[in-house]
Amino acid sequence: MPVRSRLALLATAALCLGATKDASAPGAYCPLPKAGEVPSCLAGAQETYQGFFLGLEAGNLDEAEAARIEQDLKGARPEKRFEALSSLSYGYFRLAGNVAGSERPNPALISRLERWNQLLGEAYAESEADPSYRAAVREAAVDLRRNVPALGLRCADEQGRTTRCESTEAVIRAMDARRQETGLRGALSRLIQAVFPGDEQP
Repeated sequence: MPVRSRLALLATAALCLGATKDASAPGAYCPLPKAGEVPSCLAGAQETYQGFFLGLEAGNLDEAEAARIEQDLKGARPEKRFEALSSLSYGYFRLAGNVAGSERPNPALISRLERWNQLLGEAYAESEADPSYRAAVREAAVDLRRNVPALGLRCADEQGRTTRCESTEAVIRAMDARRQETGLRGALSRLIQAVFPGDEQP
């Protein structure tokens, strides 16, 4: 078979594989649902973190289950990271709705959302070796920014000063800065290797 035909066949196969992968598959982020819906792609996460989801429905978050999700998000059980990410994002979405709909928001809920912002930022920063998970973490942060009402959470501005953010915009800003820094570092490394091909970079 000619090389051009083989390349075309491989490209077609890659497109087909990409089309069949969905959010319900392992290793994928489950996007936030429309109002009043629970996405079917959360089924596995609901089974893994049953107490967490039951607590969300009852309006009484299970602290032990929330802690388990936070630990898994940070890699305590690598095979559960995507489920933990999807669960935390959904929990953030639900708790944010409670905060936004309350005349006197619960300070503990606001603190938890701020903590989850920090965890999302840390998960992104620590996942450079796993591009698929890193991309999923950013997707979750963008999904939350798009779907969560304005909350007035404490966050850091571009100069590192404490200010107020609606939801995850400061997290996304930090992610973009880190991505730009990583891209620049990679470009400099390639330039050095091109100029000094015999040198190994750390």
